[in-house]
Amino acid sequence: MRRIRKGLLKVHIEKLKYYIDLYECRNFTETAKRNFISQAALSQFISSLEKQFGLQFFNRNVTPIDPTDAGTAFYQESKSLYEHYEKTLLNMARIKDNTMPPLKIAYSSTADIQALLPLIPRFKVKFPDVELLLNKIRLKDAADYLERGLCDIVVSFSTEFVDDKKVKFKVLKQGNYMAMVGLGHPLFDRSSITAKELYQYPLVMLSRNVIGNLYDMMVSRAEEDGFEPLIEKSVEDIDTEMFLIITEGYIGFAPEGQSVADYGDSIRLIPIENSSHKYSVAAGYNKESKSPTLKAFLNMI
Repeated sequence: MRRIRKGLLKVHIEKLKYYIDLYECRNFTETAKRNFISQAALSQFISSLEKQFGLQFFNRNVTPIDPTDAGTAFYQESKSLYEHYEKTLLNMARIKDNTMPPLKIAYSSTADIQALLPLIPRFKVKFPDVELLLNKIRLKDAADYLERGLCDIVVSFSTEFVDDKKVKFKVLKQGNYMAMVGLGHPLFDRSSITAKELYQYPLVMLSRNVIGNLYDMMVSRAEEDGFEPLIEKSVEDIDTEMFLIITEGYIGFAPEGQSVADYGDSIRLIPIENSSHKYSVAAGYNKESKSPTLKAFLNMI
């Protein structure tokens, strides 16, 4: 660990974000796109780090890539150092400009953004100079991002906040879950679906690794309705879920109002009759936060 800390002093601190992003998303292509660099440049940077420390940080022979113990240790040190660096930049900018600090907002889905957007115009009218920084994260990481100070506020399903004593939240939007049904499915043309009909068919859901507590909550609610959900597939992203709904005939779940326009007439959202599947999108925040910008934003909710 001491060797890693000493070696970090030789690394350009801004480039640590490349490593942090790669560790968190486990994909060279996605990390390169996120940081507006080529995949070759990213791969060269990671290789140079491993050569500098004489350690292997990732096992590249598996998909997704898997960090080694050394890679995890380097991530933890890098994350801590980069967080301090970002805070220093923000504090210096605030002192220079005598302005309120940016509001760092994390979200996990389009439903979160839809719940958040009505608040933004009012906030910008009152605080036009405040910068709003958006970051998309996995639902399961919502509370963790708040506890580690990686954002000021997380807009997400409230299931990720209710059991965390360090996090408070304000509900922004509530509603029902709908069934996502693909063209050609026997239920596609229905105006509504009963829970009994729904659970006769195989389901696809985002994995626990992506949606955290919400996965178990969805299963629990199905059991409350008296059914055992047949979850044949759990996937890591929305696009894969949609693909399986269209091509394999699975049924998925989505909050009412979620747009499926990108998929044309291939997918419909259909109401589920007498279902316990409801959602609540909330703005979660660390109750110990001292951010004046966060306080101002919360006062508008």
